[in-house]
Amino acid sequence: MRGTGPGGIRTGDPFASVAGPVRSTVVSQPSQAEPPPPDLGIVSRVVNGNVVLAVTGEVDTEAAPKLRAALITAIDGTADACVLDLTRVDFLDSAGLATLITTDRYAETHGKSLRIAVDSNSTVIRPIEVTGLDVVLRLYHTVDEALEASNRPPRAER
Repeated sequence: MRGTGPGGIRTGDPFASVAGPVRSTVVSQPSQAEPPPPDLGIVSRVVNGNVVLAVTGEVDTEAAPKLRAALITAIDGTADACVLDLTRVDFLDSAGLATLITTDRYAETHGKSLRIAVDSNSTVIRPIEVTGLDVVLRLYHTVDEALEASNRPPRAER
């Protein structure tokens, strides 16, 4: 209930009404928390002297530094080419695209190549094509195709 205090200043509960106090409703939180995002999985193997990195999961802002570190290690550990298998990646954001660009340039400056296997039906190919990186990067449909390829330049240089 409200009253008037010294100097005509109103006192009391400003939210009280004639019908009674205002009641607040607490919105409950969902009973299940969202599942955590899939972890980035990276498995490295050597095939005929070339390092193949098979990646699974999502390549986003959080995962991109881990992928970059693995790629740099793989490029440093190969005599010729590093093959990056993205055929089982579910998501690739701008941080992942930036990682592909920077590690491709890193490989070139060290006289090596980064070959990327990506399924043409995958959701990963879309951001690569939309940004025009399909012209800049060395892309292949399968790991075997990437392993059999010579160090051909990307389409932009041909």
